[in-house]
Amino acid sequence: MEFVAAHACRSEEEVRRFYERQGAYLALLYALEATDFHSENLIAAGEHPVLLDLEALFHPRVGGIDPLQAEQLAGNTINYSVLRVGLLPNRSWSDGESAGIDVSGLGALPGQLTPRPVPRWEDAGTDEMRLTRKRTEMPPHHNRPALDGAEINVLEYTNAILAGFTSTYETLLEHRDDLLSDQGPLARFAEDEVRAIMRPTQTYAVLLRESFHPDVLRDALDRDQLFDRLWATVEYCPYLAKVIPAEHQDLQNGDIPIFTSRPNSRDLWTSSRQRIADFFDEPGIVRVRRRIQELGNHDCTQQLWFIRASLATLSKAGDGTRRSAHFPTEASAPADRERLLLAARRVGDRLEELALRGEQDRSWIGLTLANLHEWSLAPLGLDLYDGLPGVTLFLAYLGEITGESRYTTLAKAALSTVRREIERRPSSIASIGGFDGGGGVAYALMHLGRLWDQPDLLTKAEAMVERILPLIEKDERFDVIGGAAGCIASLLALYRCVPSDHTLAAAVRCGDHLLAHAQPMPRGLGWLAKGMASQPLAGFSHGAAGIAWALLELSGLTGEERFRATALAAIEYERSLFSLAEGNWPDLRELEVSDAAAADNGSARFSMLAWCHGAPGIGLARLLCLRHLGDLQVRVEIKVALEATLARGFGGNHSLCHGDLGNLELLLAASLTLGEPRWEAEVNRIAALVLESIEQNGWLCGNPLAVESPGLMTGLAGIGYELLRLAEPTVVPSVLALAPPNVQAAAAQPDCDVLSVAGAR
Repeated sequence: MEFVAAHACRSEEEVRRFYERQGAYLALLYALEATDFHSENLIAAGEHPVLLDLEALFHPRVGGIDPLQAEQLAGNTINYSVLRVGLLPNRSWSDGESAGIDVSGLGALPGQLTPRPVPRWEDAGTDEMRLTRKRTEMPPHHNRPALDGAEINVLEYTNAILAGFTSTYETLLEHRDDLLSDQGPLARFAEDEVRAIMRPTQTYAVLLRESFHPDVLRDALDRDQLFDRLWATVEYCPYLAKVIPAEHQDLQNGDIPIFTSRPNSRDLWTSSRQRIADFFDEPGIVRVRRRIQELGNHDCTQQLWFIRASLATLSKAGDGTRRSAHFPTEASAPADRERLLLAARRVGDRLEELALRGEQDRSWIGLTLANLHEWSLAPLGLDLYDGLPGVTLFLAYLGEITGESRYTTLAKAALSTVRREIERRPSSIASIGGFDGGGGVAYALMHLGRLWDQPDLLTKAEAMVERILPLIEKDERFDVIGGAAGCIASLLALYRCVPSDHTLAAAVRCGDHLLAHAQPMPRGLGWLAKGMASQPLAGFSHGAAGIAWALLELSGLTGEERFRATALAAIEYERSLFSLAEGNWPDLRELEVSDAAAADNGSARFSMLAWCHGAPGIGLARLLCLRHLGDLQVRVEIKVALEATLARGFGGNHSLCHGDLGNLELLLAASLTLGEPRWEAEVNRIAALVLESIEQNGWLCGNPLAVESPGLMTGLAGIGYELLRLAEPTVVPSVLALAPPNVQAAAAQPDCDVLSVAGAR
């Protein structure tokens, strides 16, 4: 044992070396199947990261992998990647939390609150002293380097971490035979004692702390029943049943339960040295040897992706919109139909390569926005925005347009995962929106049912209405993404596809819900979405533009004037926010963004030019409203949005939500709606530039580090989908407008003619 004092770095070069060493340690710990290197087990001693508690090396794996289920494979791929070590950022959420907690060695920051409320004394020393529960600030650790007293942004040293990891990984590869030999360094660990972590230490700590509450100390049986909560997870982790008696004994003694093993053994030992024979499927050293055997280019590439993706979760939501310095000024070839379809096929091929394959299903791992503000790395969920339904939708249209059955087969395998997850975890559909919630699931099922001529999928889409109904009154978001406005758009698309009074009635209920929660503003009406901002927002995704459009669509279908009047009031509010100086509508969200992101947007208040926030989305909404509103001011707003988007809306990432292809949808919609040759020409010109950018830089997804991710709105599926739409705009509907399917156009498409975008129209 040795005492190590934390101290600051003396130069930026020392900080760089600190992170390069962290990358090197990460490769070594990954190879040794290590875990538990969270912020408490790391000390930043200048340029040297010092690892503590080296007890969880050669950590044996507990529980098997079900090779038949893709989502289980996705979970295990994450759990046994470099993320398992505990050094990399990995945010987690508890029920009711608005912000996640990161306790990783690299990511944990001071000032975070405990994940759950903890007991604390209020008004101590007075006759009003009482025990309360409150989330409190966690004690600081010394896991991050310092320089001149300033906080260091880990993201600025991403390349150093990757370089350190790659260098050490290649060294392990180079000396693989020596490592695996009977006289090699691994063999020397065979009889050492290592810790086997059955549950998070925090779980034991909470149980132990709560067991000293007077309510469970009056009768020993009450305390025993509290400890019996350990059985709750046995349904999912049956192997835990064998260790619960030992856990009980340690907790009764006031100790945190601890278990040990040896790298060369399948046995588990309790704290009282009782042996549980053959507890593990294989010894830890066998697993380490297999991992070292599996090291190679494919695995290294996958782990580097995990590193970049996990680091991206340290960024804020607004950091995914930065402009690229590499956007081309001219294209080498036009964006004809053949070139667009080839680019879309390449996206499909990449998704096929990335798919995790169960026996009859498929899934993916990706970066998604959690709680609207922070990024999360996880298996894809059930949202249309960045989940499995969106990926499935793209692959289905890709198979239909290209006639290549392998894309359709992949889409149907992904749909199998969606359908099983809907039945297995119905509570995961907790909102009603068009992109996050039941509305988006119904939208995807409806498209797939029509595209594949499968009536049972249309029936499933209609059944989703029943899941939505009890959630309408609970909606506190109101918007297109997760709230009633998006639900209206999805339900009306379903109604146009499969007319049903029940579906229309659900849409009307959503409309009345919006009317009931509209807030009077100095001009017009707005909706204050929970957790988004202190005043109603503008824009398509979360603001007045999207809500007004949905209400106008509902009014047009039902003839109900109350919906139209409210929509007009929403547009009036949004008009009051317009900035003549910027030629744009402000983003009123209360976001923390990096200095670089703010500088890219050129404003003291963070603003955007994207489908989600700003002129492109508002212009698209006004175009969609044209058949309901023909006044001059609407047309002026469309022109302003088009000019702003054309001038400053391109050269970022390639995504649908807040990237070039999402902004290009505004120009495409204008060319199809307004009949002005200028917009058709601009669509062709910018589509060619986007293709050039993809060919030069690869796919730039809409997250902070442009990390490759499979989802629809910020990832690969959305890039591929819009490329398909540019190739066949009358066949592939606008997903950004939650448009219904156009099966008649699909049936009439040409076989193999090479058409420009203009020609396809």
